[in-house]
Amino acid sequence: MLETELKSLITKEIYDKVKSMYKWDSEKTQENHYYTDETGVLSKTRSVFRIRIKDGVPKIQVKTHKNYGSPLQICEENEFDCGGAPETVPAETGKRCTGLETGTLTKIGFNATDRCSYMWDKHTEICLDKTEYLGVTDYEIEVEYTNDRPEELLSELKSAGVEFSAPSVGKYTRFVNRLREILSAGGD
Repeated sequence: MLETELKSLITKEIYDKVKSMYKWDSEKTQENHYYTDETGVLSKTRSVFRIRIKDGVPKIQVKTHKNYGSPLQICEENEFDCGGAPETVPAETGKRCTGLETGTLTKIGFNATDRCSYMWDKHTEICLDKTEYLGVTDYEIEVEYTNDRPEELLSELKSAGVEFSAPSVGKYTRFVNRLREILSAGGD
């Protein structure tokens, strides 16, 4: 599935304001368990291998980013059934899901996201996320659309302080950057 979405990191104040603007269709917590590969091929192909647990159901998700350096994210995303989020994923499963020679995949950690979702119209979904990982809490808004860019919605969000101007940094990258900070500081 090809996914087109605008993303922006926001402050807690903007998060609270946007949260009060809509009657959310759902509010759920999900976990994303992140994996690294032995060969480095995931990084080279701008791919992420994760196991998302949502509503108690684990799914392998493989995301490959098609563009870079923009608030607009275009990703190829594929999903596969699985039994949980183990410490390692066999090389055969990695290859079956990614099509790449990943070798054994090793879990590097996870985040927990409280996600509010709202279908603004039949082509546009807003996701408002509060994500906790490695001692950090951050806030993000995503606008996913399958038709024309929803300019009216973007104007509504701009009035709340949301800007889609900075390049997007995804949850995986933020997680890995924080992990590197911790490791370079000696594990604090």
